[in-house]
Amino acid sequence: MNTGLVVFLFVLNFAISWFNAWAVGRSWLESKAAGGFVHLVTWCGAVMSASGFTWCYSILLALGAANLPYKGHMLLPPRYAMAVLELGYLVVILPVIGSGIGILISSWQNFMRSRSLFHGGVAGYNTFANVYNIYNASRAVPMVLKDIVGLLGKGDKDKNWLVILLVALAALGGAVTTFAIVRASARAKAYKVSYELNRGNARAY
Repeated sequence: MNTGLVVFLFVLNFAISWFNAWAVGRSWLESKAAGGFVHLVTWCGAVMSASGFTWCYSILLALGAANLPYKGHMLLPPRYAMAVLELGYLVVILPVIGSGIGILISSWQNFMRSRSLFHGGVAGYNTFANVYNIYNASRAVPMVLKDIVGLLGKGDKDKNWLVILLVALAALGGAVTTFAIVRASARAKAYKVSYELNRGNARAY
């Protein structure tokens, strides 16, 4: 694959994950107050964001380990670096599909209530994205799972543990990044609401 395209997709995925976390933070307090399915969908957005960041960090860690000199060799041979990406994919694909279904249901509910072109477009896109993800997962997961099990079962134990450690670090980084953005966005929204309420009260006097 063209390097420029890979970089573009990486930046795009990171930006989308950042926006998702920011949007979740903006609606966190309201959805928490509403509870139920509304808050569940907000959690779905957070999971989607964390999954996106996890995938980005998996790429960075795999590339870093594959290009880091260690005892005359690279820390991870190309095959093990690919295993980081494969295991990272297995870690995020089910959360992506599960959270995507929750977001899909919500988008169709919004469209049924509003009957607007915008919400119809959002629902249509979410439908396509979910079908695409499920179709690709049904084809890729069995092959990737077989590949990972075969490598981790017969490969170098130290490298196997390093692969698992790098994926765990990527997942932790994805969760922490999402949490930090959601928290900062929620605080900014709460501050803005508080400021507007105080300004409105001051005008009333």
